[in-house]
Amino acid sequence: MAQVSEQQARQLVAQYQDFQRNAEMIQDQMNMVRNTLAGCESTLRTVTGLKEAATNDVESVIPVGSGCFVHAEIKNFSKVIVSVGAGANIEMSVEDAIGFLNDRKGKLEKMLQDLNTSLTNIVQQMQSIEAVLNQN
Repeated sequence: MAQVSEQQARQLVAQYQDFQRNAEMIQDQMNMVRNTLAGCESTLRTVTGLKEAATNDVESVIPVGSGCFVHAEIKNFSKVIVSVGAGANIEMSVEDAIGFLNDRKGKLEKMLQDLNTSLTNIVQQMQSIEAVLNQN
């Protein structure tokens, strides 16, 4: 392969740095999606567990904020208030809430998969640039 001129090398280095910044942004996004997914899975387990235990009064520990929790007894577990985004909440049946959470989980998993694909493509492009620059 032909040698790369100094100007082309500078352009490749700049392009490599852009890819590097993009890769870091994607990794940050992936971490946020993973955290959101973990929260969604935890909520899904909790709601499902409460549904299964709802035949009797259920004792639980309820978060009240700032890392504080209270012991509570849940006497009626037929409705769940679900955040649907933009500060809006909707009251749903337990079954609908579980379906909504499963749908949200699926979308988050798909988002994580898409981000991973993008990151893989960027890494491959970075490796191509490295190969060209290492030939000089």
